Amino acid sequence: MSYGFEIGAARSHGLRPFEVLRETCEVRQGGRGWRFDAERGAVRDEALGQPVFGIEPDRLYLPVAGVQATFAPLLAGLAGTRFYSFALDALRDPSRASEGAILGDRGEHLGAVLSALAAAQPDLKSRLGAYLHTIAPGIEDIEARSAGGYMTVAFRASNSALKAQTEFGPDAISDGTIRAAAVLAALFQPAAADGRIPLIGIDNPETTLHPAAAGVLLDALAEASEHVQVIMTTTSADLLDRQEADVSVVRVAGMDDGLTVVGEVDRASRQIVRDRLYTLGELMRAGQLSPEPEPGPQAASPEA
Repeated sequence: MSYGFEIGAARSHGLRPFEVLRETCEVRQGGRGWRFDAERGAVRDEALGQPVFGIEPDRLYLPVAGVQATFAPLLAGLAGTRFYSFALDALRDPSRASEGAILGDRGEHLGAVLSALAAAQPDLKSRLGAYLHTIAPGIEDIEARSAGGYMTVAFRASNSALKAQTEFGPDAISDGTIRAAAVLAALFQPAAADGRIPLIGIDNPETTLHPAAAGVLLDALAEASEHVQVIMTTTSADLLDRQEADVSVVRVAGMDDGLTVVGEVDRASRQIVRDRLYTLGELMRAGQLSPEPEPGPQAASPEA
């Protein structure tokens, strides 16, 4: 199946300053295919056998097409994706207990996710704690705490002088540590492990994290990708500064005539990394990473 759309400025003043310039969707199964196309609100849905009809130009047609059995799985899959840009206030403030234990897009319900993970999948909870301890060696684990219908988290730290463990609330933990805990919770939350979330996107997971811990975070991202598709954006060369980084899964964003272009790492850089001459991180610091150019139109063969 394939699905895509293009957003642009609205031609007239309305509720929204943009329009859906183009939207296309094609689903194939068992030798059969279904397709719809939309352009500025004009829709042709082949599955319905309808001629062109109209919707609001600032709306996507897929939520409408999703009532049909042919397009419903695609809509459900896209609706289940989660994209995270963590905010410290959401991570530190108590939140009401929530059913389903799905981490909010700013980090809300971190305590509820940890509680559900400990109850349903203690092995994954142990993996989360082990990664967090490696990232922040003084931290032994993170656990959920509840009171009065609200939930928060507590960090357990070792105290060598007292030969005991001390518990800290989220306000007493560094920004980098609590953000790392949120990244790990997003990756290993029960809804991601059991398939309810098919894809997770995380914006700059290494933010405020010590560069030496970036590699540990990349290991966690790689492990989590065994049960959920993971996409992350980063501007950190430290996160890519390792010989074993898989260049085939990396995409580079660049500018071309004022347009953002995203593509595979350019061919020369891929070969340099595979030959272990430089890491992706070293190439990034040197400004030598760029997307592979799109193939241009082939020149016409001269006539005989």
